[in-house]
Amino acid sequence: MYGSDGPGRGRRPARIAEIAACAGLLASTALIAASPVETGRARIACQTVPAPPPIPGPDFAPGWAKSGPLRTFTGQDLFNQIDGGAELFLEFGFAALRLQAYGRGQAELVLNVYEMEGASSALGVYLMKMGRETPFPEIAARNSSEEVQLTILKGRYFILVDNLGDVPASKAETVALANAFLSGVMDEPASTPLDALPAEGRVPGSERLIRGAYGLQPYFTFGEGDILSLSGRIFGALAEYRMPGGASFMRLIVPYPDPAAAVAALAHLKANLDPYLKITRDRPDGFDFVDYQSKRGTVGLAGAVLDIRFGGRD
Repeated sequence: MYGSDGPGRGRRPARIAEIAACAGLLASTALIAASPVETGRARIACQTVPAPPPIPGPDFAPGWAKSGPLRTFTGQDLFNQIDGGAELFLEFGFAALRLQAYGRGQAELVLNVYEMEGASSALGVYLMKMGRETPFPEIAARNSSEEVQLTILKGRYFILVDNLGDVPASKAETVALANAFLSGVMDEPASTPLDALPAEGRVPGSERLIRGAYGLQPYFTFGEGDILSLSGRIFGALAEYRMPGGASFMRLIVPYPDPAAAVAALAHLKANLDPYLKITRDRPDGFDFVDYQSKRGTVGLAGAVLDIRFGGRD
C-alpha cells in the first residue's frame, strides 16, 4: 500500500504545469484563428492528459520515513538537478521530474520520477540509459537494474530508484519502493519506428531511438544542429548490425510525415554535411560517403523514409 502527501500535495506542481501547458495550447489556437475542429482537438488533448501517479508514502517497507519534501522540476529547471544530462531529456520531450527521498537510519532511497510527453519519449530515454539490460524480475515493469540503482520504464514514465545510504537498503526494500509507485502508473503504447529496423543481422540490445542531435551524437556526427530535420517531433530508430559475411555497420531509419518532408530532409543533410564526410557517389535518391577513418556509409531515400548506414566495415 502507498499514499500521497495528502490531498493534492504530491500531484500539484506537475498538475499545474499540465494545466499551464494546456492553457498555452488553447491560447495559441485562438491567436492563429484556428478552426473549430483544431480548437476541439486541442481541448480533447488537454482533457486526456492523465493525472500524475501519487508518490508513495513511507509505508512501502517497515521503518522508513520521508527525508525532506517532494521536489519538483519542470522545463529548464531540470538543469538545476542534472546539469550536464538535461539536454537529452528535453530533446525527447521532458514534462516534469518529481524527486522524493526516504530514510531509515543510515539507509537512503531516492525515487526519481521523470514524466515525459508520451510513452515513446520515455522509451527513448530508457534505451539510452539502460546500458546492458539486466532486469530484476521482481519489478512490475521493464527495467535494467543493479543493487545501487533501478532503471525502470512504464508508460510515459522513466524512473530511477537510487540506493544511496552509507548502509545500503536491501534489494527487497528497493524493489518495494519501485513497485509501490508503479502500481499507480498506467500502461501506454509507444508508437516508434523500431519495428522498421530489419531483423537480419541486428545486434540484440543495440536498438535506440533518436530525436535530435544529443541522441545522435554518441553514435555519429553528420553535421551541426538539427542535421536530420527531426524538428523535435520525429523519431528515428537506430541499431548495430553484424552480417553473416562479416560486414558490420550502424543503421538508422527515419520515417518523415510525407515524401516531400523526406526529400527536404535529404537536401538539408547533403547541403550541411560535416566536412569530415566526403561524398563518393551522388544520386537523386541519396549518396554514398566515407568518414575520416575511411569507414563507408550510405544515405537512401524511399518514399517518406531515409535509410542511413554508417561506420561500415567489410
